[in-house]
Amino acid sequence: MDIAFPRIEPAIEQFLFAQGSRRSLPVARIRLGGVPRGAVIVLCDTGALERDAAGIMNGLVEHGYESVAVDLSPTADVDGAGVHVPSERELLDDVAVLLGGWVERGWSAEQVGLVGNGFGGRVALLAAAEFELGAAVSVVPSEVVPLSPRTPWLGLLAGQDQAASPDDVKRLRARLHDAPVYTELVTYPGVAGDFHFQSRETTAHAAAFDAWQRTVEWLDRRVVPRPTPLAREWRRRSESA
Repeated sequence: MDIAFPRIEPAIEQFLFAQGSRRSLPVARIRLGGVPRGAVIVLCDTGALERDAAGIMNGLVEHGYESVAVDLSPTADVDGAGVHVPSERELLDDVAVLLGGWVERGWSAEQVGLVGNGFGGRVALLAAAEFELGAAVSVVPSEVVPLSPRTPWLGLLAGQDQAASPDDVKRLRARLHDAPVYTELVTYPGVAGDFHFQSRETTAHAAAFDAWQRTVEWLDRRVVPRPTPLAREWRRRSESA
């Protein structure tokens, strides 16, 4: 019997990345009671926080993950002086700020995962090469950067995505081969780069379904679950026996 989970509307708040890009950005949050399985940072595509975040975050809730979502792509300066294009260092500092928020809630690095789409997928790959976390997933990253991840990384590419040329993918595969952690790169032939949210066509719908299944399985296998109070008590008794 299928169980319909109630939809949770994420809380949206304006957050100042004072220690990162020093931008003020809207951040969506879903916090769970009890003992969640893990924590996830959702890195949205450019301009897609309102469109994508709630659906992805509710999908993660169904598997026991609380999450925070943000769009770290270039933004207009508050003073109207133009567009702020964050450097890679600023993007990584922003991710570090978000990770710090999870640490304050009692999560350790191996209990946190990253999921990024489009521009966020590029940031997820950058972060996977910078931090040692539980898991990271990049869905059709806006740029295929040849890096060697330190976090187990899953890349999901579209075969007809112009942002991922065959040469770029070849260079990335070469770096992944030398990575100190397990990685996997999947390409869906015959679909465009927007397959993960525009999936009316049969092939794209199948790719979107498979990509989500792979994303959840990647997190479940590699993000270390937080032990429940009963598990902690059992461990304490076993160690003292």
